[in-house]
Amino acid sequence: MSRAIRLGVATSLGGRYALFGRQVAEALRCYVRDANSAAGIRLESEKPRPVELLCEDDASGPQVLRERVRKLIREDRVDLLFGPYGSGLTLAAAEVASAFGIVLWNHGGASDEIHARHPGSCVGVLSPASTYLVAVLEMMEAVAPPVRRIALFQAQTGFAAEVARGVSAWAARRRCEVLRRAYTPGDVGAVGDAVGELASAPSDVVLGVGRFEDDLALAEALCRGRPKTRAVALVGAGIDRFRDALGERAEGFLAPSQWEPQAQIAVDFGPTAAAFAASYRSGTSVALDYPAAQAYAAALIAQWCAERAPSLAAGALREAARRARLTTFYGGFAIDSQTGRQIGHEILVSQWRGERREILWPRQMAHDAAGLAPIPWH
Repeated sequence: MSRAIRLGVATSLGGRYALFGRQVAEALRCYVRDANSAAGIRLESEKPRPVELLCEDDASGPQVLRERVRKLIREDRVDLLFGPYGSGLTLAAAEVASAFGIVLWNHGGASDEIHARHPGSCVGVLSPASTYLVAVLEMMEAVAPPVRRIALFQAQTGFAAEVARGVSAWAARRRCEVLRRAYTPGDVGAVGDAVGELASAPSDVVLGVGRFEDDLALAEALCRGRPKTRAVALVGAGIDRFRDALGERAEGFLAPSQWEPQAQIAVDFGPTAAAFAASYRSGTSVALDYPAAQAYAAALIAQWCAERAPSLAAGALREAARRARLTTFYGGFAIDSQTGRQIGHEILVSQWRGERREILWPRQMAHDAAGLAPIPWH
């Protein structure tokens, strides 16, 4: 039998990002099961080869991450290297991959900085961070009166800063006022005080981006303060744990996200969303949110490129990725030929209604023709 194609990943099985890192590991294991049940990956002019996964725990730390990625490259000699969850950790992985001349299949880091620092070294699967909350603003412009004032709550992290930068650029083009509140991650008191200030400065929309715990604290403060606004959108609202934590108070919150399991997408490579979800859930009890979908989609895209490249050499894989135009259950894929930054995928905007999120944007994927529902506390 031909040698198995080795997939390698260092991701967070413990530490701060374990909630999402475990989804990454389980999704890649799911992909390996599914690929091998379909005979594996067929390289050019070869018989199909099976695939195997080598998974390391980065313990949610960049230094450990670097050590684990070096091991995967030097000792394990993996053929396809996948990134971790989180922009900071992905940036660390990209540094190592770039130094070794290896392609990093980036499914977990949306930061624009990753591709700016290491142009061409990473193949990006995610829409860039700067587009996250812009999608919410574009939707509101399309379905509601013009946005004139934005309240933006931003944790002082690199990812949040890039999301906020996208909002500021959008607002500047439309001469829209932005009331920006930056806070130290974990400083719940500062978040609560800033929410109190909204009483004297009503905004058309309230936006928030921080670590999940920060967005949850912001949601709690907003539910208590009940500010006057047309909409509230938090990056952290895009996972089921948000509803689990808030219960009925989650009603009406908008969630920008890279993927929603209920999205109806016509795929031309790989399983449908329903088939992916069924396969994933059959093999694990770990929650299924966007980090799992992103990792599985990255494996599909790497397979597509490997099957169309003359070899598994880094240069051949990069060139195949530059040419790639495909749609998986995760959405469209196309990258900027110079940087590897994703340009073919769209951010979705959904709204919590009852126990599920309903997609509102892009319009062609919307589940509810009536559009944006009002915040329940109004």
